[in-house]
Amino acid sequence: MRRPLVSVSTVVLAFIAIFADPASGQRVLGVADDALVLPRGVFRFRTLGQWTFFNERYGMDTPGRENGALEPLGVDFTLDTIGVKQFPNLGRLQTGLQALTGNPNWYATLGNTVVNLRDHVAAFPFVFEAGLSKRFSVGIQIPYVQTRASTFFNVNTSGTNGNLGFNPALAVAAAATQNATMYTQFTTAANTLEAQLAACQANPGVSPSCPALLANQANATSLIANSRAFAGGTVGPVGGPFNPVGGVYTTSPFVPIAGTDAQLAIEARVAAFRALYQQFGVASITTAGPFASQSRLTVSDAQRILTDTAFGIIAAPLKTVSRSHVGDIDIGGKFSVYDSFGGSTEARMSPTGLNFRTAVGGILRIPTGQIESPNNFIDLGTGRGATAIEGRWFSDVLVGSHFWESFILRFNRPFADKEEMRILDLPNEELAPLYRRQTVDRKLGSTFEFETTPRIVVNNYLAVSGWYLYRHKQHDEYSGTFIIPAAITGFADVPLNASTLNLETEQTEHRLGGGISFSNLYSFEQGKARVPFEVTYLHWQTVNGSGGNQPKFFTDQIQLRLYARIFGGK
Repeated sequence: MRRPLVSVSTVVLAFIAIFADPASGQRVLGVADDALVLPRGVFRFRTLGQWTFFNERYGMDTPGRENGALEPLGVDFTLDTIGVKQFPNLGRLQTGLQALTGNPNWYATLGNTVVNLRDHVAAFPFVFEAGLSKRFSVGIQIPYVQTRASTFFNVNTSGTNGNLGFNPALAVAAAATQNATMYTQFTTAANTLEAQLAACQANPGVSPSCPALLANQANATSLIANSRAFAGGTVGPVGGPFNPVGGVYTTSPFVPIAGTDAQLAIEARVAAFRALYQQFGVASITTAGPFASQSRLTVSDAQRILTDTAFGIIAAPLKTVSRSHVGDIDIGGKFSVYDSFGGSTEARMSPTGLNFRTAVGGILRIPTGQIESPNNFIDLGTGRGATAIEGRWFSDVLVGSHFWESFILRFNRPFADKEEMRILDLPNEELAPLYRRQTVDRKLGSTFEFETTPRIVVNNYLAVSGWYLYRHKQHDEYSGTFIIPAAITGFADVPLNASTLNLETEQTEHRLGGGISFSNLYSFEQGKARVPFEVTYLHWQTVNGSGGNQPKFFTDQIQLRLYARIFGGK
């Protein structure tokens, strides 16, 4: 995409070089926007490069942190434990293992995660403006945007986190065989003891062991029932007589890791059942227990959980992702309400005393950019994807020939639309399964901005500037209710209400910066330069913010303005 952009720029530069004519302007405009309206017949081409990065945000309701405190951008993905809260499908496994181990306080965990995010946005707007009359100009801004979410992802950082791993029996024949053998041994033992007990009850003299067995028949009956339930819950087949849904080690994608509390407890119960059957003279059970997971989850395992359809999330992996696309296009106009210079180029170039000008403007924003994918949890879009209108008020105050300051107000109001999104119950529960992806009604919050730029004009060519912006965005409004049946979720009916997406979408931000400008407009008006242009550099950063999802931005911007007269006289 770079070659076409370079070609466009080259054509514009050639056009200006050929048709350039004195263009009314101020000798040094400086960084940022102002109240100047291009005079009739003047064309201005602006292009700039803007590079922004951020790796922190001003948080809200984060455990252990004050509201408004800076926190890492990846904090919602950095978890001490991945359990039932993050993956509700683990609930049945957790309940089953609590019963099998006899420990109601055992909790399933796949381990911990650490995610570091550093986001980059490079924007290259191309702005074409023309003065149609003395007071009115129009323009269009076409941005080309590149985004990059740089990601570091790690799991089980200490090597001992997590008590669950992938179930080997689902992929390794030897593991499945060991589990099937255990089930056979348990059912054989139960069937053998049950047959012996029935024979002794029918004929107490059929075997020398009958008196002892009959004396302990309550314990024998309990042992048969308990061992069958245990075998069915651990390694039983789907549709089996003792556990129709199948045992944990037969069906679950995760099982306890070798050497962890749950696995040791299950192996201890196997040994206890073996010893109890031996007391009744039944030696069918020789296994040590079901085949355990042999290792904790690795990064590649965690990425598989995110992407594999078997686990229900079905999303992109947590890894660096880049986009390049056109951003949202703005089309608008600007009308001069009052200008104390009276349209005089000479007065503008050599101002004296106190001067004032004000203008109003507006834009229509066309959603040509790409929004974040609902299947990528860390994606950065190139636009908001919503049609919007924006009203603007500009005012400049000039004192003498060396100082002037701009004051600007903007109010942006997006229109309602529909978008496909994953509905989160809480903003920090990012790892949402696929069934939460639904088409919802969306209305992005309106945005108010106040901007001011004080400038000191050093000489006819150079100016230095300060810059401040206050921005407040109202919360977004999402709506739509859904009931996802248990057949899809895998555990229960789940109600979804898209209004939960409203949480932490309100934002407040203060930006502060400064820059420097070089202009040859004065030389051009004196006939000493062929092509009128300005070059500006601006650095700004977020100095304060709130809302829970407000990033702390750092931005550098270089802008080039080129002027030409395309019709009309001086």
